[in-house]
Amino acid sequence: MNRRLLLVLLLTNLALRGVDAAPGVTLPHTEHRTIASAQIGQTYDLLVSLPEDYATSGKSYPVLFVLDGWHFPFMASLQNNNLYSERMPPVIIVNIGHGRGVNPMPLRARDFTPTKTDREPTSGGAAAFLDFLEHEIIPLIDRTYRTNPADRGLLGHSHGGTFGLYTLIARPGLFQRIVAASPALSLDLAAFLESARTKLRTGLPSPVRLELSAGDGDELEIAFADATKAFTKLLDELKPAGLEYRCTLYPGENHNSVRFASFPPGLYWVYRPAGTP
Repeated sequence: MNRRLLLVLLLTNLALRGVDAAPGVTLPHTEHRTIASAQIGQTYDLLVSLPEDYATSGKSYPVLFVLDGWHFPFMASLQNNNLYSERMPPVIIVNIGHGRGVNPMPLRARDFTPTKTDREPTSGGAAAFLDFLEHEIIPLIDRTYRTNPADRGLLGHSHGGTFGLYTLIARPGLFQRIVAASPALSLDLAAFLESARTKLRTGLPSPVRLELSAGDGDELEIAFADATKAFTKLLDELKPAGLEYRCTLYPGENHNSVRFASFPPGLYWVYRPAGTP
C-alpha cells in the first residue's frame, strides 16, 4: 500500500478514535429520572434542573413543570441565568419528555390534546395524561425533592400550550402559574371555547396567573394567534374570579421562534412579586 495513503488512513483512524473517546457534556445541578404509566403505556423522561444551592440550602422550592424534553437545555440555561438576572425566584424545573428513540410528535398529540380530531389521528388523551401528571409525576417529585406544593407552575408550547390551558379548565387548583406559548387551539377551537365558557364561568377555587402568547411570522402561527386571541377574548368576557392573565403577541415570530421570545418574559411575569404590575 502506498505509504502516504497508509499514513492518511492511520491519522484518520486516530482522529475518529479521539472523537469517539471525547466525554459528553453534563449540565450542572441536573438529574435524569424515568417514570412509566401503565394506563397510557408509555415511559417518560423526567429531566430535572435544581437551583444551584439546592444541596446546601435546606430550603423548599416551587416546582415548574415543562412539557417536552427538548426544552431542557434552554430551561437549564434560564435556571442558571436567573442567578444573575434575579427576574424570578429559584425553582425546581422538571421537563417531561417522551423517552429516547421515539418520534415524539404523535405522542404529544395524544397526551396534550383534550378532544379527538381527524387532523391529529392520535389526539384526545389529555385527560389520561393529566391524571398521570397529577397522581403519579407530581407525587414522585414531591417525595424526591424539597418542594412547595402550594406553588406549582406549568409551561407548554403548541400542543403543550393547549394542555396548559386544559389544566386550567379541568384542574384549576393544580397549578398556580401557567405559561401557554402559541397554544394549538385552532385544531378544535369551538369545542375548547365551549368547555372553557362552561367551566370558567364560576371562577377559580384559588388564584392562578396565566400568560398566553403567540406570534404572526408564518401561516401556522397566524392561525394559532387568532385562536389565542379568541380564547383571550372569552376570558375578557367571563372575567373569571381568581384568574390574573395577559396575552402577549410577538410580531414576526413563527411557531418555533416564538418559544425563545416568549418563555423568559412569560415566566418572569407569572413569577413576579405580588403587587408588581
